[in-house]
Amino acid sequence: MARTAKIRPPFVWLGKHTTAVSLIGTVGVGAFFRFYMLGSLPPGLDAGTATVGLQALNLLHNHGLPRFTQANDYNILWVFLQAVALKYLGHTALALRVVPAILGTVAIATTWLWIRSWFGLRVAWLTAFLLAVTPWAITISRSGSSAAMWPALVTLTLWLATLTWRSGGGLWGLRLAIALFLCLLAGPVGWLLVLCLAGVGLDVWLRRKNRPTFRPSALIGVIGMVLVTAIAIYWLSFSRGTLGSFSRLMSVVTSIPDFLMNLVKTLLMFNVSGDQNYVNNLSGEPLLNAFVGLMLVAGILVGFSRLHQRRYRLLFLLTPVMLLPALLTTAGAPNAARAATALPLVLAIAAIGISYMLELWYQTFPINSAARLTGQFAIFILLALTLFQGYTQYFRAWAGSSQVSVSYNQGAIQMAALLADAGTYKGQNVIVATPGELPVIAYLDYHGVPYVAATDAQILHIPNNPKGHQFIISAAATDNATKALKAKFAGGVLYPHYASYSPAGDAEIYYTYTVSK
Repeated sequence: MARTAKIRPPFVWLGKHTTAVSLIGTVGVGAFFRFYMLGSLPPGLDAGTATVGLQALNLLHNHGLPRFTQANDYNILWVFLQAVALKYLGHTALALRVVPAILGTVAIATTWLWIRSWFGLRVAWLTAFLLAVTPWAITISRSGSSAAMWPALVTLTLWLATLTWRSGGGLWGLRLAIALFLCLLAGPVGWLLVLCLAGVGLDVWLRRKNRPTFRPSALIGVIGMVLVTAIAIYWLSFSRGTLGSFSRLMSVVTSIPDFLMNLVKTLLMFNVSGDQNYVNNLSGEPLLNAFVGLMLVAGILVGFSRLHQRRYRLLFLLTPVMLLPALLTTAGAPNAARAATALPLVLAIAAIGISYMLELWYQTFPINSAARLTGQFAIFILLALTLFQGYTQYFRAWAGSSQVSVSYNQGAIQMAALLADAGTYKGQNVIVATPGELPVIAYLDYHGVPYVAATDAQILHIPNNPKGHQFIISAAATDNATKALKAKFAGGVLYPHYASYSPAGDAEIYYTYTVSK
């Protein structure tokens, strides 16, 4: 009788330490990718991160509780998290990147826990490793945006929901209630996840023939659920005005053709053409490399063949739901940051594809240990190349692009530094920049140097100052600003300042225009 192949996780030769070593090692690799050179990469701040930083400062100094607004992407949880970072790490650009990096590292562990509870140890290890080294995940985890919180929050919630269902409530129910409360504070995407889990839970409970009896310990979870829901609804009541304009401000699609176009672009971003925004991605590069992208296709095929199993049905239900933030907005599709809500689920499908390839190999060689080891070694080499590709794409290709410095407002960073040095200037400092650059300068105004913020169109309305003016003008606003300055404040001296990232040293990043009186 033929021997049945026993499918075992990679590195099983570590014995009883396999699980601990694989998890710690994978989290360690992910931590390296998220904290290495964090002080200099990304090279600046994007407008959204700086705006949340300003709200966090307002929360710390003025104790003004944040509301759900477009400025914070309707995510007040992120404002609280960044406020904690600013309180303990100081008012710096780096402080806004630390929480994303921490959550990006935590997401590797929570993903491992969730996937292990659904698909076993091997798929858990593969998914966590892909999350640790994939450039899409690395970039999101270091950018400073709220997209970094979603892989951790989604997988933590799914893991706690799984354990709560299996245990019947009690303290696990209370932990799940806290996770759901965080989802409610995280805005529309969190609400969507809560509704989806509530629907799935109700459906599974109604279909279950032998429903578990109610346990007294479950009251802890029920009371927790009621309390956190009440608090979240009370908080939402303060944001009725801003939530009413959510659809318009977030550019939600209003037609089927727009939705279908977003759907095509989003599906193609994994293997063909990715996000064009340098804040989220090396422009146009697919979000997955060739190997992982191919395994994603294999995982989809495997999953569809196993839809009779509930775990696969749930995975293929949750993945498109978590992609809705990218599918329902007309702003910059495909959008890697908005699709980050589905990042661990997408990588889980790819990991299922890799695991299936190993299963096929083991079934082909059920006895020949040398051949089985060869199959493992081939997968190991492909995963090592995935790690190498993640490093080179982010720390070499992406970091070496001048477009990244532009996207992260390197000009505004240097303008803010000049403003700090201009604290002894007797005249009036005027910052002339685009609406996307002004929040960055406002956040980085460490020394509180007084200045007037203006767009190029507002220069003509700036009153004369008897002590003169110093205009600090971003490169993006220079053309129109120069014309207005020469018309309103003739006789000034225009001086260019150059970017430190330019290989030739000749990239003009901002200008100063000084009027003596």
